[in-house]
Amino acid sequence: MLDYMEASQVAEKTARSAFGKKHVVRVFAEPGTDAEGHDALRITIVLTPDAVENLEGDALLKNLLDLREGLWQQGEERTPIVGYATEEELAQSGDTES
Repeated sequence: MLDYMEASQVAEKTARSAFGKKHVVRVFAEPGTDAEGHDALRITIVLTPDAVENLEGDALLKNLLDLREGLWQQGEERTPIVGYATEEELAQSGDTES
């Protein structure tokens, strides 16, 4: 099982590949729980506002598939639960990285 910093690094690498380096501000992972009550990874990908306006389904799917594969290759079995936000949205929600 990866620690949260390692999981964040894997998630950031896949996000930059899927969305482009200039569109990913940062990525962080936190503890989470899936729908069945099992431990999960809550991953937040912070994007630039222009990236949000131009997100395409193919890039989102590529990111999810590559993220799951990358985590699995590193021995991580927890399910990633991925969310996307801008810095402004995080500030408004009060969740700037727990």
